[in-house]
Amino acid sequence: MMISIIMPILNEAENLKRILPQLKQIKSSLPYELIIVDGGSQDGSQEIAGKYGTVYHFQEKNRGAQLRYGVSQAKGEILWFLHADSWFEEDLTNLFEKMVSILKQPNVSAGFFRITFKGKGWFYRYLGFSSHLRALHLGLIFGDQGMFISREIYHQVGGFEAIPLMEDFDLSRKLAKIGKFVPLGLRIFSSDRRFEGQKFRVHVKMHWYQWQYLHGKTSEELVKKYYKE
Repeated sequence: MMISIIMPILNEAENLKRILPQLKQIKSSLPYELIIVDGGSQDGSQEIAGKYGTVYHFQEKNRGAQLRYGVSQAKGEILWFLHADSWFEEDLTNLFEKMVSILKQPNVSAGFFRITFKGKGWFYRYLGFSSHLRALHLGLIFGDQGMFISREIYHQVGGFEAIPLMEDFDLSRKLAKIGKFVPLGLRIFSSDRRFEGQKFRVHVKMHWYQWQYLHGKTSEELVKKYYKE
């Protein structure tokens, strides 16, 4: 049994210096591989990542396509999708064994971590709490929650779409149709950089885009608006 850690990146040099050494120190009887798919970094991310895993140079910034390509290169039976601006502050001993145990449970399609945001205050506590409830009860795991699934289930539902936005939203909805999501019990920390300076506006905008996606807007249409606003 092998674990494939798949990480899409774009200009994440400083974050990679934190998360990659943590992954390297995981103590487990199970082997793992680290696959990093770079979307055109210009800050030395590729060189840093190359010290810890296999780096693939993708032609475009498209997280869904990067993740999909990463899976195509993976050898593991378990796929763990991880963002570069995530990190851990708890003991990760036997982490991979815990993942396998969760995915072997009946009627389980995916597992995830309990997310905690770097920012202080009630807003970030609310984000973490609501994200956990959303995954448990609404069948939506977002990319910063460290989703892990079996290769068999991934291919059964069709995997990530090669889209630049909503790739995690899309995959979660497909996974929720065939099984439940189970939290691993460890916290995963995530950067609050996307909320800096305008956290309420960004939060509302994200929900608005999800609603539009459900009602027919394409990912390509939404990503243009997302980075323009």
